[in-house]
Amino acid sequence: MTSKGSRPSRWFRGWRVWLVGLAATSLATWLLVRGGMPAVATGIVGIAALTAGCGLGIAGLRRLLSPATGITGVARTVLDEAVRMRAALVLLVLVVLLVPTLPLVLDHSERLHYRIQFVINWVLGGTGLILGALTLVLACGSVCGDIDSNRIHMTLAKPLQRWEYLVGKWLGIVLFDLVLVMLTGAGTATFIALLASTEAVDPEDRVAVDGQVLTARMAIQPGHDKPEEYEAAIDAAIRQLEKDDPDAFVGNPEVARRRIRQEYDWQWHTVTPDLVSTYVFSGLASAREVPGGTLQLQLKPRAYNVDVDLADVRFALWLNGRPWPQEDGTHVEQQLETLAVHVLDLPADTVDEQGVLRLTVANRNLVPAGETQPTAITFSPGDGLRIMVRVGGFRGNFLRCLAVIWFKLALVAALGVAAATGMGFPMAILASGVVAVAAVGSGFFRDAGGLYNMTSRSILGAAVERLQAAAVLIVQLRLYEAFRMLLGFLTDAILWLIPSFSDYDSVARLATGMAIPWGEVLSCLWWIGLVSPLLVGLAGWLVFDRRDLVRSSS
Repeated sequence: MTSKGSRPSRWFRGWRVWLVGLAATSLATWLLVRGGMPAVATGIVGIAALTAGCGLGIAGLRRLLSPATGITGVARTVLDEAVRMRAALVLLVLVVLLVPTLPLVLDHSERLHYRIQFVINWVLGGTGLILGALTLVLACGSVCGDIDSNRIHMTLAKPLQRWEYLVGKWLGIVLFDLVLVMLTGAGTATFIALLASTEAVDPEDRVAVDGQVLTARMAIQPGHDKPEEYEAAIDAAIRQLEKDDPDAFVGNPEVARRRIRQEYDWQWHTVTPDLVSTYVFSGLASAREVPGGTLQLQLKPRAYNVDVDLADVRFALWLNGRPWPQEDGTHVEQQLETLAVHVLDLPADTVDEQGVLRLTVANRNLVPAGETQPTAITFSPGDGLRIMVRVGGFRGNFLRCLAVIWFKLALVAALGVAAATGMGFPMAILASGVVAVAAVGSGFFRDAGGLYNMTSRSILGAAVERLQAAAVLIVQLRLYEAFRMLLGFLTDAILWLIPSFSDYDSVARLATGMAIPWGEVLSCLWWIGLVSPLLVGLAGWLVFDRRDLVRSSS
C-alpha cells in the first residue's frame, strides 16, 4: 500500500513544484515588462523554458529507455547520475544560463548582422565547449564512480556483459547530450528570430542579415578565361625551371611544380595597372532562372604596396562584356576599403545561357605620392574573389549545424568512457580532455607546425621532404632544429590518429551564411559519430575486459 500510495504523492509534489515555478516566472516577467525591462524578462522566460525543457527531456528519455534490457538499464542510470553529480549539475546550469542571457549583453548600437553572428558564434560555440566538458565529467565520473564505490560488482552480477555496460554508459550520455543540443538549438533559434525582427541600422544592414547571415550559400571559385594558355604557361615555367635549376626537382618534383602553380595563381589574382583581368564563373544556370534574382560577388581586395596597404582600392567591372554598374549611362567605378570583405549584388540576368559569368576587372587605383603608376590590386586565391549562390535556407542549415555538434559530442562521450575503463577519475579527465582539445584544435596545431609542415600531399613525399630538410640542418650543425624537424614525424602521426573537429567547423559556416552540405554532415556522422567512437570504444573494452575490478580505480 505504501509503495502504491507514494507514486501519486511524488507525482503531486512534482507538479506542485512545476506550477509554483510557472507562477513565479509569470510574475517576474510581468513585473519586468511593466518596469521597462523586456530584454531581462525575455532572459528570465528563456531560463525557465530551458529548465523545464531539460526536466521534460530527461523524463522522456527515461520513458524511452524503460524496456528492461541491460543496455537501456545502464543508460537509464546515467540520466539519474547526470542530475545528482555536482560537477555535471554546475555545467548544466551554465548551459541553461548562457543561452538566454548572452544576447542581453549585446551592444545594440552595433550593426544587426554582426550581433546575429555574435550570438551564433558565442552561444553555439560556447555551449558546445560546455557540453563537451559536461560530457567528459559525466562519462568519466559515471564509470569511475561505479568502480570506486563497488557498484560495478552489483551491476555486472546481473546477466550483463562488460561491453553492454560500456555501450549503455555511452548511449545514456549521447541521448542526454541530444536533449541538451536540442534545447540549446531551440533557445538559440528563438533568440536569433527575435533579434532578426528588430530594426536594422540601415537598409544595407538589413540586406546583410537576410542575404549574408540568415541564409545558406555556396561559394563558386573563378576559372581562367583562357585555361589552355594558362596551363601551357605554367608547364613552360616548370620546364624552364627544370632546365635552369635541376636540383630543385631532384628531391620532390611534385612540391616544386606546386609552388610554381601557386605563384602563377597569385599573379593571376593580381590586377596590374596596365592590364585587365578576366575571371570565369561557371554553374550559375539555376541563379539565372530566378526572375529578378541576384548573385553575390564577395571581394577581399588588397592594395599590393607596403606603403598603401590601408588605402582604398578603385576598379571598374564588366559582366560578360557589359559595364556594370551604370548610372545615367555612365560606368560607375567601385571604391572599396582594402583588406576588408565586401559583397556586391550582381544582377542574375547578366549570366549567359550556359550559366557562365565572365567578370572583367580593370585597375583604377590612384597613383600614390612618389610613384609613377597606380598600385596593383590583389584578390587572394580562395576567399579573395568568389561568387556566392543561395542554395537553401537558414533553418535547414541550422539543423545540420546542431547535428554536427551532436556527432562531435558522441566521440567525446566515447573518449570519456574509454579513458575511465583504465584510469582513475582525475587521470581519465586529463587524458580524455587532452585528446578532445587536440581534436578541436587540430587545424591550429597543423598550421602552428610552420616550417615542420611539409608541402607534399603524399605521405611518402612528405617523409622524404622532412628527411632532406633534417639532413641539411645536420650538415649546418643546427642539431636542435634538426631534432625538431624529425620530431614532426611523431606530431604528424598523433594528429593523423586524432579525429579532426576543425574539418567540420559548422558553427563558423552557419554564422557566415555558408551552406553546410549534406555530404559534410554524413561524413561527420560516419567518421566522428560512428567509426571513431567504435574504435575508441573497442580500445576501452579491451582494457576493461582484462581489468581486475576488485581493486579500486583510485
